[in-house]
Amino acid sequence: MTQKLSMYWGKARPAHVDGPQYHLLHHHCLDVAAVGFEYLSLHKELTSYFCNVLRCSQEVWLNWAAFWLSLHDLGKFSEAFQSQRPDLFELLQGRAPNPEKSYTERHDSLGQWLWSDWLGYRAMDENWFGPSTGTHISGLDAWMRAVTGHHGQPPKVDSGSEPSHDFFSKKDKKAVLEFAEAMRELFCIEQTGEFLSGLDAIEFEHRSQSLSWLFAGVAVLADWLGSNTEFFTYEVQEIPLKTYWENARQKARKALKEAGVLPVPIKKHLTFFDLLPKIDTPSPLQRWAMEVKITSEPQIHLLEDVTGAGKTEAALTLAYRMMEAGAAQGFFIGLPTMSTANAMYDRVASIYRTLFDSDPNLVLAHGNRTLVESFAASILPPDQAEGDAEQSDDTASARCAAWLADHNKRALLAQAGVGTIDQALLAVLHSKHQSLRLLGLFGKVLIVDEVHACDAYMQGVLEVVLEFHARAGGSAILLSATLPARMKQALLNAYARGRGLTPPQLQKTDYPLVTSWRSSSNEIVEQSIATRPAVQRTVYVEYCSEQSKIIEVIENALSSGRCVCWIRNTVADAMDAYALFADRLPGEKLTLFHARFGLVDRLAKEDLTLELFGSSSTAEQRQGRLVIATQVVEQSLDVDFDLLISDLAPIDRLIQRAGRLRRHIRDAQGNRLNSAGASDQRGNAVMWVFGPEWSDEPTASWFESAFPKASAVYPDHAQLWLTAKALRTGHFSMPFDARDLIEGVFGDEAPVPDGLRHRKNTVLGQQFADASYARANALNHATGYKRGEVVDWWSEAKTPSRLGEATLNLFLARWVDGKILPWAQRKHAWPYSTLRIAERLIAKPAEFADRAQSDAYAEALEQLPDKGKWSVLLPFTCDESGIWRVLAWTGGSEKRPAELRAWQYDSAMGLRMIDQETTEEQE
Repeated sequence: MTQKLSMYWGKARPAHVDGPQYHLLHHHCLDVAAVGFEYLSLHKELTSYFCNVLRCSQEVWLNWAAFWLSLHDLGKFSEAFQSQRPDLFELLQGRAPNPEKSYTERHDSLGQWLWSDWLGYRAMDENWFGPSTGTHISGLDAWMRAVTGHHGQPPKVDSGSEPSHDFFSKKDKKAVLEFAEAMRELFCIEQTGEFLSGLDAIEFEHRSQSLSWLFAGVAVLADWLGSNTEFFTYEVQEIPLKTYWENARQKARKALKEAGVLPVPIKKHLTFFDLLPKIDTPSPLQRWAMEVKITSEPQIHLLEDVTGAGKTEAALTLAYRMMEAGAAQGFFIGLPTMSTANAMYDRVASIYRTLFDSDPNLVLAHGNRTLVESFAASILPPDQAEGDAEQSDDTASARCAAWLADHNKRALLAQAGVGTIDQALLAVLHSKHQSLRLLGLFGKVLIVDEVHACDAYMQGVLEVVLEFHARAGGSAILLSATLPARMKQALLNAYARGRGLTPPQLQKTDYPLVTSWRSSSNEIVEQSIATRPAVQRTVYVEYCSEQSKIIEVIENALSSGRCVCWIRNTVADAMDAYALFADRLPGEKLTLFHARFGLVDRLAKEDLTLELFGSSSTAEQRQGRLVIATQVVEQSLDVDFDLLISDLAPIDRLIQRAGRLRRHIRDAQGNRLNSAGASDQRGNAVMWVFGPEWSDEPTASWFESAFPKASAVYPDHAQLWLTAKALRTGHFSMPFDARDLIEGVFGDEAPVPDGLRHRKNTVLGQQFADASYARANALNHATGYKRGEVVDWWSEAKTPSRLGEATLNLFLARWVDGKILPWAQRKHAWPYSTLRIAERLIAKPAEFADRAQSDAYAEALEQLPDKGKWSVLLPFTCDESGIWRVLAWTGGSEKRPAELRAWQYDSAMGLRMIDQETTEEQE
């Protein structure tokens, strides 16, 4: 292949930077195609999936994929794009650019438009893919949309104009045609495309649309790595295409090896005790996971058992056995909150080291947070951004760096990942880079812990995740201590729908219970599971509506050497409770733990809580300590308190919170007892519940009048009343009462008092609306990777993974010697300086005093993900008394104009408004 191609630049550096100024466009296109080719050739399971759907050989598939990937940047051939660098344009084209060819649309959409408007017709006229080209053009469109969507979202729909005329010169179109013909020859496309004749046009279109979701993720990944100058240096000299292609493949293999995005083999024939050597006696649920028959087919398992029964370890055992059987190559654990995800890292790390064969890119070599950071850093090593201000597009390296700045997103690319469930939900929402998330889930066991924590909207999106995952042959494990039957059936139906089937109705109401479904038989297996004696217990409940009594109970317990936790429903209530005890206890004996701490302080709080109240804590450490917390402690934290107080919450939340009460077997002083058969010696487990005064006939304001700040946190006050009613027995026994408690509050037959019926109906209406909104926001698998008419949906802000009050990322910072520095003073300082907060509370900082401060602020924004576009940077100033304060504008609305409010931050209480509002968010 000796054809000389026209010279266009594909990547460029600023003119003042030393070294080659540009990288030839056709070379860059081959770099990206090479990464995709090698990635797919090395990812056997993914290639097998594509080949099975297309009914073609591996050789045909790899050439097919490489051809389409080589066309991903056709839009860069446009004079409109090339003229962004007039100096390079004149150097390569020998003339000045035409000012009428202005760059008003991004090159990804330009490439798609060129195909739709002109190149696709040439392909049909010339039978590029054989005699079926014309009849199969709609299916071919899906492949072009996938590769031109390499910016993380589908290209815009055709504007209706003639982009080939508006943005491309005749010379550009000639160059495109030359390049496309060269790629057809390089990848033997006329012969490769013969497989089309084996699929009728409609079938090919449907299969192409289905595959486009994953192939778009391959395009994003290939573009990122193929744009990394650490591996693909700028080349300005013309090189024969075959020679360049072979060299690019070698570079691609090196890039992929260092990126750590390919599956590595697992160790075979490991036992439960190899995976979990610290467990002497498996629980009944863990024993089931060790012994249940596992096949290589897609499958879903729902595990319901009490808190402390070892569900996580059972799920990891089951996931390993599924991987060993060939049903998966990795796993992703999605948890409801950041704190639960953080807590899971430690539990997964040692298992991860045991699971996989040694690989320098995938070994987790250090402990705790550093371990997590080291692991995340091995996934897609970042590139130095070109930083060319003259280019309107974000460069691939800049997009990659911004995405990688969010460690939660990186977890999906790891073979074993842990993160919030949001990262999986965003894989099926109109969110940027959703295709990369979907690719990250491919071949993994999706483990969703605390699945009951999903509200109506999140459940609706999770159902779509399960459907997409099942279509791609993925398996899932769902865990819960408190899963309503209606929700369980809906999740099972969604997974089965992805396999093209309708499952039978659930029958058993036993508890604990394991429910399994496989597509080969379309049968549900519901198996009752015993509970180990250590977690069979009765929790005695004292319901109280007087705060003074709660304070008295806490003080009495502390004075007798007990450790106590009071779980409040809002940050504001938690701060109020903290203030009540701040003058009564030494500072080292009182801890406030909620979500409004910067990550560095929140992790420190979490580590301290686990140290003082975790499984290895001693009586001396625990003695006389009080923790005031929000919902951050109720799930997945292995902590144990002698006495637990909780604000009234729905019964599923109270059951979870009760799981932090006398969780470990201890002696009367609080020391851990590890001998077999030992029983707890601290007396009866008692949980105090602080709620409104009981009424058989509550008014509409029954809960709101007593807890105005928490009224919106759990809006279904009928459920709160039903919970309080269930607690009037004075106790509940687990696991025996679990099913009746859950269905008695959440079931369709649960009675609603007249005074709360209107609010109940309002909540139900909102839930139906939220579920409908989830369906509207979620992707439609049948359409393929396509933007559709609502072009502004492709944003996490427009299609969030959670509803409720809008929140944003807040970056905490400090003014130091005229500069804005991250609050955290450590490696990865900016990510560790973040927290989430309601948009209505903080919208932007107050205006700065002078130009120097404004410039410092702008300089700091450049260091943030997306340059701070979707977040707020809040720099605090230290006053004479050593207190860090800042003024910030609240978010304005039609009902309430923006106001300038004062805020304070410290590591003891976190972020707080100096004159606190009356309503607050949870956690």
